[in-house]
Amino acid sequence: MEINGYITRIRGDTLQVKLKDISDSQQYILNENVGSEVNLMVDDGRSITNDQRKKIFAMFHDISEYTGYSLRETEELMKYRFICKMSWPRWFSMSNCDLDVAKEFIEFLIRFCLDQDIPFTTKVFDEIQQSYGLRVQLLKHRICYVCGKSGADIDHVDTIGSGRNRRHTNQVGYYAWSICRTHHTERHKIGVKSFAKKYQIKPVKLTRELVEELNLSDKGAIENE
Repeated sequence: MEINGYITRIRGDTLQVKLKDISDSQQYILNENVGSEVNLMVDDGRSITNDQRKKIFAMFHDISEYTGYSLRETEELMKYRFICKMSWPRWFSMSNCDLDVAKEFIEFLIRFCLDQDIPFTTKVFDEIQQSYGLRVQLLKHRICYVCGKSGADIDHVDTIGSGRNRRHTNQVGYYAWSICRTHHTERHKIGVKSFAKKYQIKPVKLTRELVEELNLSDKGAIENE
């Protein structure tokens, strides 16, 4: 059940809401469910930005070009897929949807493209750098953090040590990102800090699961250290 209203007071962990246009049946249902757990969505007045809208339609274009669907078909299909994953499924418009919905939709589109191996423009790479989960996806798919080129190298930000065999080193806890050969060469020329600052990228801390999935170390190296 969806109800509308206004927040009238907040005291500690208690929120008071004045309900708007509530029917007798809704009032009855609420009375029957006093004490039940609820999720609250608050319209904070922040709407989708022009930058977010441009990124979304750029992604639509990339997906459309790859799949052969028209832009209109792509928009409807992607919105439907996204809505089905919502906690509270509801239709939304690119003209005035909530800012947070737009952000979540952009992340959804990026993940879809990564999962389906659909090449996409670098217009959304700043969004990826803000999300740990999306940076992990780039690493898993070996996509360059800077330019989006596939088949990138997994580059360790930490120095493993001269003469040490990486396969025999437990890499759990090390930091890494994926960068193409061109940017890998540049990274070594200008150094890690300058490279990260220039492209505004952040590495991922390698977990045991990531090390195993990416096959970065021998199994014995992880278990014995």
